[in-house]
Amino acid sequence: MYALKTMFMQNNNVRSILVIDDDVDDFDIVQEAVQEIDSQICVYFLSNCEEAGKYKDQEFDLVLLDINMPYHDGFAWLQDIRKSSRSQVPVVMYTNSGNPANIVRAYDDGANLYFTKPSSYTELVEGLRKLVNLDWSNPEAIKGLYCQKGHYRTFEVA
Repeated sequence: MYALKTMFMQNNNVRSILVIDDDVDDFDIVQEAVQEIDSQICVYFLSNCEEAGKYKDQEFDLVLLDINMPYHDGFAWLQDIRKSSRSQVPVVMYTNSGNPANIVRAYDDGANLYFTKPSSYTELVEGLRKLVNLDWSNPEAIKGLYCQKGHYRTFEVA
């Protein structure tokens, strides 16, 4: 119980977030929600793999990664991230898919959390508030809370 409490302490070591999603409207909503939580957090956006070089010299504290994208889906992005020099960046799969096979694959491929896109803006704000306030200094410990002994859970707002 102590480990869980310390993971959710208001640490806020997230100062920059990269959103990888083919839907600019989803990015706009995430950016608005993050600014409501903390206007000092910078939010960046990539919509396709052709733009990947845009932030080649930028470091990010957290990546929100959609699964369902044309040409280069979220799993391909995740594999590329884990093979790159940025392999240690925390990656949260942020997607509409609640498919159990996708959840298992995301964790097995190296995602640190799986966050199903909430149905309301209020839930989004609360979920993102909870995400940015996690202690991301040890992303594998956070993953361990949601992925234990072959049982995989999604990140929940409530």
